[in-house]
Amino acid sequence: MRVLIVDDEAPARRRLAGLIEEIDQETAAAEATARLEIVGEAADGASALELVRSTTPDVVLLDVAMPEVDGLDVARHLKEPRPLIIFQTAYHEYALQAFEEQALDFVVKPVKKDRLAQALERARIRLATLQKAGLLTPDGLQRLGSALGHQRIRPARLLVRQGAGHRLLPIRSVSRFSAAEGLVHAHTATETPVTDYTLGELEERLGSGFVRISRADLVNVTHVERITSNGDGSATIRLSTGEALRVSRRRAADVRRLLEG
Repeated sequence: MRVLIVDDEAPARRRLAGLIEEIDQETAAAEATARLEIVGEAADGASALELVRSTTPDVVLLDVAMPEVDGLDVARHLKEPRPLIIFQTAYHEYALQAFEEQALDFVVKPVKKDRLAQALERARIRLATLQKAGLLTPDGLQRLGSALGHQRIRPARLLVRQGAGHRLLPIRSVSRFSAAEGLVHAHTATETPVTDYTLGELEERLGSGFVRISRADLVNVTHVERITSNGDGSATIRLSTGEALRVSRRRAADVRRLLEG
């Protein structure tokens, strides 16, 4: 069983690797069928996504609280075929009980060998019976983060698609996000890469630095040069890129207060 370790703290990665080696030796002595192989270690979420793609692990030991791209973001962006996920968290187990799903398991930091062995055995059984990991929904991940008491920070960079993988795009370079035909694009001066977030998720994640002007557009307030009324309750904003965008009548008053406040 191929295992990828993801944690931003080097001592935590070393501890997990040591525990996995001990568990593997014990199961080998007991003539268990599934040996454990550590296929890699990642110190951040972006690296984790690349390693999942290149090493195709069966199981990812995934830290929840990491800077910039946290464990919930990694789970959000995993593509099929998805590995099984064992989240690591510093929060008490009682907060996790409501979120025990077929696709998930949890270990509480500091990770104990018997609990890790139990989680890995649970993963082995799923793999042996060909049970699929399943795709966590954005809503499910949001509820999971709330149950864990996880506070997301406003990111300086955001994951966007690049080929078969992802890269980090500086938020300050994004003039707006737009939704069309089921895709959300980030607009910069030179490109419009696709993100895996909805506009609603981006609006919540980016806070007051961005303002929703319509169902299809979320705008970076630092790129707004002026706003003018259209005479029918709607408005038009002009961005630093030269684009002119319509602000819906329902949102115009709130947008104007935010921009002029």
